[in-house]
Amino acid sequence: MKFVNQVKGWVEKNKDQIAEAISQLVQIKTENLPPGGNEKPGQEYLYDFASTFLDESDLDMFEIDEVKTLRDSPLFFGTMAGMEKQYQGRPNLVARLKGANHRRSLLFSGHIDTMPATGPWKVFEDPFSGKIKDGKLYGRGSADMKAGTLAGFFALKCIKELGLKLAGDLYAESVIDEENGGVNGTIASRLRYPDIDFAILAEVTNLAAGIETIGGSDWVAQIKEKGPGGIGTDIELPNPIYKLARVAQALEKYDREVLAQEKPPAAYGPEMKLRLLTYQFASGGSIYLESGSVPTEGHIYFWLETYAHNLEKEARKKFMDFMASQLKDIEGTKPEFKTVIRFMGGHRTDTGHPAMGSIRSAYRALGLKLEEKGLPLAMDAYAFKATSNTDVVVIGPQGTNPHGVDEYVELESVYKLINIMVLAAIDYCG
Repeated sequence: MKFVNQVKGWVEKNKDQIAEAISQLVQIKTENLPPGGNEKPGQEYLYDFASTFLDESDLDMFEIDEVKTLRDSPLFFGTMAGMEKQYQGRPNLVARLKGANHRRSLLFSGHIDTMPATGPWKVFEDPFSGKIKDGKLYGRGSADMKAGTLAGFFALKCIKELGLKLAGDLYAESVIDEENGGVNGTIASRLRYPDIDFAILAEVTNLAAGIETIGGSDWVAQIKEKGPGGIGTDIELPNPIYKLARVAQALEKYDREVLAQEKPPAAYGPEMKLRLLTYQFASGGSIYLESGSVPTEGHIYFWLETYAHNLEKEARKKFMDFMASQLKDIEGTKPEFKTVIRFMGGHRTDTGHPAMGSIRSAYRALGLKLEEKGLPLAMDAYAFKATSNTDVVVIGPQGTNPHGVDEYVELESVYKLINIMVLAAIDYCG
């Protein structure tokens, strides 16, 4: 493969700049805070960075409601837990390196929003420090997924500074509102740029190629009793806690007995198992001073996963039928089940796509082993082919604890990712 040494030399020369940029972006808080979000400062940082090597005419910063067909899309989902999502002041950013003849086009995609920082953090007290220790850069969003997002922009910068003129257009984007089952930022970009041929989505994969992802949704089981609650001795006090305990047992049974029987697709190893994760059980307060009477309502929040081949309607029916069979003898008010975010589908990459051949060639040229496999993660990858003509594979750096304490990204893996992106683009775009 041509230009291997030039690309490797450029990345080696610019390692300090790459690490500093990731650190600076991590220090900028871009938390997803439903019903809104704080992504704009991060997008402005990326815009300023990209404008140092691209013309402003090739930078498209737009609010997603500027895409007039967005809210008409069957994939648009405008609420979370009943709250209407707000998108003012939360722009997407798309950068383009124009090709000579628009032959083949490739996109490097990432999201700028992060989950809120919880703590306490141990390695560095500040969850937005962006500090480095033992080659690991720490901070909320470092792995999920500011390093991967920035890698795409640095790939464009590398090609530009090396003076390589591609035949096809090359894009890097940073979208908003991927966390919390958002995805509307991704959908807006796909509708605005529907004919990009292929995309590399740089979520954390330890440089494996994620050719399949799972789907899923957050659910709530609610009980609202009609009784008065309290401690009355002359009236019956229906208690939602007892019913919720039954629900919790049924959820555990579905996880251990039903999901455990689901045969994983070929892209996964035999150890792969879908999960039902119970997040929260709440009724009657959380401390002693809030107790003292029988409550009238309560809830359980949980996450339920599906494979890419599972249709939402079928997965929902299977789960609801099981719950009905397990809870049929509950008297009085029955628990109500509903999703609180969108259903996120799974995705499958066309492994015969020419872009996959270019990616494989890049790995070989760099002496890296490429593992193509299914990922036990739900993300916005499914929205690409569902909304546009763009196929997608997930390839990102190595990192740990996304959404958790002491999240970090391995910097060496980011440098390798940029090499992969650049060489794949040269081969694919021509």
